[in-house]
Amino acid sequence: MKPILYATGNAIKFHLAQHVCKDFGIELEKTTLDIPEIQSEQGEPVARDKAEKAFAILGEPVVISDDSWMIPALKNFPGPYMKSMNDWFTSEDWLRLTSTLDDRRIILRQIVAYQDGGGQKLFYTDIEGVMLREARGKSPFAHATITSFDGQQSNAEYHERGENAAQNRPTAWHDFGEWYTRIHG
Repeated sequence: MKPILYATGNAIKFHLAQHVCKDFGIELEKTTLDIPEIQSEQGEPVARDKAEKAFAILGEPVVISDDSWMIPALKNFPGPYMKSMNDWFTSEDWLRLTSTLDDRRIILRQIVAYQDGGGQKLFYTDIEGVMLREARGKSPFAHATITSFDGQQSNAEYHERGENAAQNRPTAWHDFGEWYTRIHG
């Protein structure tokens, strides 16, 4: 099976995708593109636009991913704006913002989009976690130091070990892998 181009500049996302796709016999090849993201309150239009633009630039089948992080107690803020929030917020800012919340859930909505000349296919998964009350670990993403999928270790602590906290949970990459091997296997 020919490697699939995965357009991302995020090493943590690539690691997760590579880990999951390997189990399906799918090899991903990372390519970094400078694609301006459209603004939207929902992740799907962002993912669709990004996949279309990546395919137009590369001229061959490509897969992209887009993550939205939703805090139900904050009306699902920040949603698809987490990348920007990580540029603006420190771990301490996140802790202050969430310190009074009783509902500490946070949901990662993963969207994986595959684009080729025949069209586009999207895969979605929500992974529920919690916001910790103290920052733990180091990560290039401030929110990772206060988010946890297992309620014990921060996502940043997983990153420090070269792991991804989502890698042992059902992800959108699993759905993509099943579909891709069925269609192209």
